[in-house]
Amino acid sequence: MQLYTHQDIQYQIADKIKATRKQKKMTQKQLSAKADVPLSTYARIEQKGEGSLKDFTKILIALDRADEINKILQSHTETPAEVYARRKGKL
Repeated sequence: MQLYTHQDIQYQIADKIKATRKQKKMTQKQLSAKADVPLSTYARIEQKGEGSLKDFTKILIALDRADEINKILQSHTETPAEVYARRKGKL
C-alpha cells in the first residue's frame, strides 16, 4: 500500500485533468466554459488541484469522465440518483 499526502493526490488529480483536456484538444478557456466554471478557478484546479467538489465534478462531467466518481463510490450501494432523492427529501 502506498501512502500519499493530500498534496500528492491534489497534484495527481491536476495532472490527470490537464492530460485529459489536452487529449481532447481543448483549451483551458473552452473547458472552463463547457464546465461552467470561471477560467481562474479552472486554472487553479489544473495547476494545484485546489477547488471545490462542485467545480471538480462539473469538470469531470465536461470531460466525459463522470464515471471516475463511480470508482470512488464503488462500495456504496445507492446510485447517485438514489442519494439525491434521499437527500432532497431531507432538505
